[in-house]
Amino acid sequence: MGSDGDGEPDEVTPGDMDGEDDDDAAGFDRWRKESALGAVGSGIARGLHAVFAPPVDEVVIVASVPGDPPDADQRVRVILDPDDPAKSVAVMPKPSADPPSR
Repeated sequence: MGSDGDGEPDEVTPGDMDGEDDDDAAGFDRWRKESALGAVGSGIARGLHAVFAPPVDEVVIVASVPGDPPDADQRVRVILDPDDPAKSVAVMPKPSADPPSR
């Protein structure tokens, strides 16, 4: 009802509703976090989001470095054959005679 008593509602501006939205949002967040039904609903929503949401484009930084790593002869080398996995090979380096220094 209007404040002047003419039976018409007052005009509501978006600025007048800011306090009400904050209270409603805080109440909803509290319900979502503290109630069992809210936790189940949040879990379902997150699961559906994980399944149906488009993947997030993450920035990938790739830098090519020329040459082999400095300890290439001390690492395990694996050569995979995608056509025939039986032809895949793992080459183990020979153990060094000197124990590694610390």
